[in-house]
Amino acid sequence: MDTEKPKLTAWQLLGLVILIVVSLICMWGMYIRVTEGLMPTNLTQHVPWGLWVAVYIYFIGLSAGSFLLSTMIYVFGVKKMEPIGPLALTQAFICLTLGGLAIAVDLGHPERMLYVVSNGSRTSVLAWECYFYMFYAVIILAELWIVLRAPLARWASERRWGWQLYKLIAMGEEQPSASWTKKAHYWMFMLGVIGIPCAFGVHGGTGSIFAVVKARDFWFGGLFPIIFLISALVSGGGLLTFLTATFVDIPKEQKRELVMLLARLTMGILAFDIVLHSSELLVTFYGQIPEETGTWQTILYGPYFYVFWFLEVGLGMVIPVIIVAMPATGRSVKWLGFAGLCVVIGMIGTRLNIVIPALFFPVFEEWGDPRTQQYGTAFPENIRWSLGYHPSLNEYIVGAAVVVLGIWLFILAFRMLPLRGEIEKMEGLGGSH
Repeated sequence: MDTEKPKLTAWQLLGLVILIVVSLICMWGMYIRVTEGLMPTNLTQHVPWGLWVAVYIYFIGLSAGSFLLSTMIYVFGVKKMEPIGPLALTQAFICLTLGGLAIAVDLGHPERMLYVVSNGSRTSVLAWECYFYMFYAVIILAELWIVLRAPLARWASERRWGWQLYKLIAMGEEQPSASWTKKAHYWMFMLGVIGIPCAFGVHGGTGSIFAVVKARDFWFGGLFPIIFLISALVSGGGLLTFLTATFVDIPKEQKRELVMLLARLTMGILAFDIVLHSSELLVTFYGQIPEETGTWQTILYGPYFYVFWFLEVGLGMVIPVIIVAMPATGRSVKWLGFAGLCVVIGMIGTRLNIVIPALFFPVFEEWGDPRTQQYGTAFPENIRWSLGYHPSLNEYIVGAAVVVLGIWLFILAFRMLPLRGEIEKMEGLGGSH
């Protein structure tokens, strides 16, 4: 019977206090958003998609990447990764929830999302995206229930704290039978197979929402959904590497090998991501079409150049690659975990550069043309018609609120679910088929 609870260290207690204070500030920011609408934001008629949309695609990418990595266990039989299968699925569901919250915050009337589902057109990319989201969430929850049923039944039989809830979820205190485990093995495989195109639809569909906007040359193109998918795998692998290195409790050498596998896999996908972005960049500048080069010039040399050079490239690419490549750090669990965290943070810069710079250029060329000024003088004193964009304080606080909620959900998940490697005691859900 598990009666003793681990005591917090001084550093953990300090971190908890800071997290509580930040959470209270975020709650205040959310209250302002709910009561005052979009007025506290710096969104304009030219830039209707800002920080919150970037946060949305960031977490959706983390979710899709995490789920696709989980299929390496349950579909492709990479048994070495079996201890982190439930963690990958939990990560996928939490990040999907956070992405949904971010886009709900951005919408003026989030309850109207139901209209997209009930009245969506068969030719609407957004409608199909919503259908994929719902189906994808069901698949993740089904896989989580299957893979966690046996450990939760064991926890219920041991009368751990919350055992009544575990008993309800596991449908009893007894360990599932061998025949059920065999069926579970089959269903995990089938759900993973079905979930692969679904996850592609979730984040590839998110990329397609941008890719079909013909008025924005930076977004419009068939490569955009592919870039979204690859970057999703990079961010999902980075977060999984960090969480495994920090929280998973398995034998030391096994953990080292697992973290090294995740880190190297993430770096391999990151290399492919760099190739795609480099190809897009070189072809764009070779063509010298102003409508296409303008956005890239803003990203590289504009007022927020540091988002690309320091956050996206420096922290998200260069530092992790060096850590994984160096012999001294490439076998260190802590350093590899830090590399994964760098990838996750750097991906925020990638998402910001996808959404915001492309909107800096008005669709109507006459807007800033001194010879005509047909549009520029229509609302001369209204900030909502000005060019450029920088998130307001409320936008930063609400964006941080989504991240803080994610931290709380992961803390709760690690305390309430067997995500630290206990799953290896459950046989039959990983390995070859």
